[in-house]
Amino acid sequence: MRRLLSFRVLVLVFLGSVAAAPGAGRVTAGAELSPQASEALQVLITTAELVVGQNRFAFGLLKEHQLLEDAHAVVRVYALEGQQGQLQTEVPASYARLEVVEQGNRVHVHPDGTRHVHNEEADMRGIYVAQVSFERPGTWGLEVLATPGNGSTAPRSHNLIASDVPDLRHIDTSDPPDPRLHQVRIADAITQGKPQVIVFATPKFCTSRVCGPVVDVVRLLLPTYGNRVVFAHQEIWQDFATQRVSPTVEEWHLHSEPWIFVVDGQGIIRAKFEGLTTARDIAVALQQILEPR
Repeated sequence: MRRLLSFRVLVLVFLGSVAAAPGAGRVTAGAELSPQASEALQVLITTAELVVGQNRFAFGLLKEHQLLEDAHAVVRVYALEGQQGQLQTEVPASYARLEVVEQGNRVHVHPDGTRHVHNEEADMRGIYVAQVSFERPGTWGLEVLATPGNGSTAPRSHNLIASDVPDLRHIDTSDPPDPRLHQVRIADAITQGKPQVIVFATPKFCTSRVCGPVVDVVRLLLPTYGNRVVFAHQEIWQDFATQRVSPTVEEWHLHSEPWIFVVDGQGIIRAKFEGLTTARDIAVALQQILEPR
């Protein structure tokens, strides 16, 4: 598995005080848009005003004079006091493609509803949007972290599934094992063009206090996405007693656990989560590859 480089840039936001009813204050945001040269990432903010309370924070991402499309981005919100910053929350930023762009060209919509594609390349083809909240007036920091969305190719692993073993407990240390997570091989799902959620975890022999619940978190998504997405659970150890790692884990070059990967129908890794995460975060990543483009 080829590792992707994550980029980050810090945006400073000042929310001024106003004389108004609680929650009704309107303030203007000021942002530092020029990242350090080594970061090679610029946040192009399209939201001109931020207020105390809930906000739609929209932005584009520019790297080396190219707008990034389909990057995996998150926004971290920091409360700043002097030179100190306290992380308040981290929220995903979804990428939405503009409906007036087709195959990179601008689309003109006529009054009668007909669409005409101009032979004119569109610069901005989509926008990133995150819902951020500020509790009070003052200085806040927004850190944008982005991983290029072209992704890396998922290994076409021939992991063991339920039909390969006489007892599911040979490949799943959950109590009880879940057969729904052991029906399709990773390689076969890629061949069939099916999106996947792959969780690498060993519930019984996990090396941290947070790895066991990861499989349970993934199970929460099955009722909603189980008919459209292949869900797979891969144990870390082939033999825990001898500390022999599973061949599939070796193929994915994992040196920690747990991990969750969201893979699209072309076999490209579109999102990955190390450690404990939420079903909500995984669902956001799934929606980005399931929604028609």
